[in-house]
Amino acid sequence: MHECDPSAKPCRITASGTAYMRGYDGDFPLSDLEEQAFLAARKPPLFDRQPVPGATREDLDGDLVAAFLRSVRERDPHGLGRFPDDAELLRRAGVTLPDGTPTVAGVLALGVHPQEWFPRFVIQASAEPLPTDPVGSRARNQATITGAIPRMLEEALNWARRTFDTSVVSAPDGTVRDQPAYPYIAFREIIANALLHRDLDHWSAGMAVEVRLRRDRLIVSNPGGLYGITVDRLGRDAVTSARNARLVAICQHARTPETGARVIEALATGIPIVADALTEAGLPPAHYIDAAIRFTVVLRRQAFPVIRPGDDLNETELRVYDTLAAGTRSVADLKQELNLSAPNIRKALRELRSRGLVEQLGGQGRPTTYRKLSE
Repeated sequence: MHECDPSAKPCRITASGTAYMRGYDGDFPLSDLEEQAFLAARKPPLFDRQPVPGATREDLDGDLVAAFLRSVRERDPHGLGRFPDDAELLRRAGVTLPDGTPTVAGVLALGVHPQEWFPRFVIQASAEPLPTDPVGSRARNQATITGAIPRMLEEALNWARRTFDTSVVSAPDGTVRDQPAYPYIAFREIIANALLHRDLDHWSAGMAVEVRLRRDRLIVSNPGGLYGITVDRLGRDAVTSARNARLVAICQHARTPETGARVIEALATGIPIVADALTEAGLPPAHYIDAAIRFTVVLRRQAFPVIRPGDDLNETELRVYDTLAAGTRSVADLKQELNLSAPNIRKALRELRSRGLVEQLGGQGRPTTYRKLSE
C-alpha cells in the first residue's frame, strides 16, 4: 500500500473515521491538535516572518546581534552586508520589521530570552537511569535548555559532554583519548536541524524538541516533519529545503557566544557530516523517521541487520528482532517486555518472517513462539 500524498492528509479509516500517525514505535490515533498540523501543512510555512507582539529591539541580545552583523559584512559584503546602517541591515535580513519590531525568526535566533514569548521553544533532555542509580529513579541529567538558538546549541553540547558514556581508545601512535558513545559533531548537527526546522505554527506551540538518551540508543525528535524533501533523499541529494527559510537565513550568520562557531552552513552538509561521524565511530547509520508532523532521529550503539542494500528495519521491527536475539519469545512475552500492542508486534513479526530473519514455532493448537534465525 502506497502512502497518500501529504496534501490529502489526514486520511481516515472508512469504518471508524479515525486517522492514524505512524511513529517509530507504533501506529497511534491522531489527536485533534495533530490533525490541525496536517491541515496547516497544506499552506507554505511563513510563521517565522511574523512580528512578535510586545517585543522591541532591546529584546535582542547585543552580543549575538553584533556577531551577526559582523558575519554578514564579512561573508556577504556585496549583498546584504553592503548596508552600512545596522537598523536597515537587520530589517532587510528579516530580523526586524520596518517599525523595529523583531520577527519570530529574529527573536528565536538572536533574542535575549525567546521563551518569554515561546515558552516551549526549548530542548527537553533526559537520560535513562543507570543500574547504579537509586531505586525508583525515572531519569538522570534531566534538563530544560533555553535561550536563543546559538546559546541552546552550545548548552545542548555541554549536556551531551556531561551525559554521554565515554570509553578510552588507543590510537596507532600510542596516544589515548576519550571517545563518547555518540560523536559530538553528529549530535550537534542533529540538534541544530531540530531547532531550525521544527514547526513554529500555533498547533506546535506547546511542544518542545526532545532528547532521550537510553542505554542502547539516542532519540532526538521535533514537531514538524520534513519539508520539500523525503527521508530517502536525506544526505544523498545536495538539496537545501527549509521549513523556516527566514530563520535558516539568519542562522547562517549567527554565532555561538562561547566559541564563535557558526550555527549552520545551509549547504546540505549536515546529514553527510552525521553519516561520516557515525561511520568513523563504528556506529550504525542514523535512522530517520518522518511522521509528517514529527521528525525523529535515532542513533544506535549496536548495528542492526540489513537484508538488502537500502532496505532496513523500522524501529518496532528492530526492537522485536533484538529481543528475539536473546531467546525464543511468544507474542505475550514480547508485549510485556517491549510495552507494545499485540497488533504492532504481529505486524513486525510478519515482516521479519518474510525477510527470513525469524521463524515461527508451534501453531495449530500448540503454543506459538518465535525465534531469530542464525545469520
